[in-house]
Amino acid sequence: MNHSRRRFLLGGMAAGTSLAARTVFAKAPMAGIQVSSVHRMKLGNFEVTTLLDGYVDSDPKLMAADPELIATLLEAAHLPNGPIRLSVNAFLINTGEKLVLIDSGAAKLMGPNLGRLPESFVTAGVDRAQVDELLITHMHGDHIGGVVTSQGDLLCPNAQLRMAKADYDFWTSAENEAKEKPERKLRFVASKRAVAAYGDRVKPFNPGEEIVPGIRSIAAVGHTPGHTCYMIQSSNARMLAIGDLLHIRPVQFSRPEVTIAYDSDQDRARATRRIVLDMAAREHLIIAAAHLPFPGLGYVRKKGASYAFDPLPWQLF
Repeated sequence: MNHSRRRFLLGGMAAGTSLAARTVFAKAPMAGIQVSSVHRMKLGNFEVTTLLDGYVDSDPKLMAADPELIATLLEAAHLPNGPIRLSVNAFLINTGEKLVLIDSGAAKLMGPNLGRLPESFVTAGVDRAQVDELLITHMHGDHIGGVVTSQGDLLCPNAQLRMAKADYDFWTSAENEAKEKPERKLRFVASKRAVAAYGDRVKPFNPGEEIVPGIRSIAAVGHTPGHTCYMIQSSNARMLAIGDLLHIRPVQFSRPEVTIAYDSDQDRARATRRIVLDMAAREHLIIAAAHLPFPGLGYVRKKGASYAFDPLPWQLF
């Protein structure tokens, strides 16, 4: 190669390098919002979709345990000893014959960070009017409050509204409401609002009933008088929707004896938690939890006298 050609090539490379160095690309704007509110998986021949309603912040002081123990457990999980952000999850089960929603979130009854379930339905590509059965684990506001949306329409306008008879009897009782502390009367307000809105489509059941083929109710009382789990089974695959069996993962798996102020019967809640977690671990059930980090799905593992939670790996269809 002659000297003039070499100088030409080197000069061109230098110019290109200089041009590239001077090129300025626009900075990408911050998105500022979270868009993942839907998780979908197969369970045998069923399809299960977790829908996020939003979140609530729970004060660790509500846990019935030594504050130093709670602080230690939270620190070990890289969480601050302050308000713990809890997901509010609902679970949509498509059996192929029926479309069933377990729990409904809170609408806006418990603040601005909830009430996103209608949006999650849109993201999931599901028409709320197609839901046949709306199953409630218990009648606290963040589980039944969303059956009527923030705009005042029915979340699932063609669905039957189902819950355990014991919970229905308790939360629709004027006598029980009169005994409650003023700051806790919201629970009764949400329940009465829901029952009035769905009218004769409110169908309480007794524990153990099969609600639709493949979904059976299981009594799990303590958190409320009629708190219910739902066993979902298709072929050999099983999932247990556990409602509010527990709230704060780093505390109540490692220390299942710890209750929370929301439990109406602390002793029964404590005993029920152990019974259900033992069953989930022994039978290798997937659990679907209302307040574990979205999507709230995973396996329970025995760890001495305690338990561990193994989140379900992400699935692609």
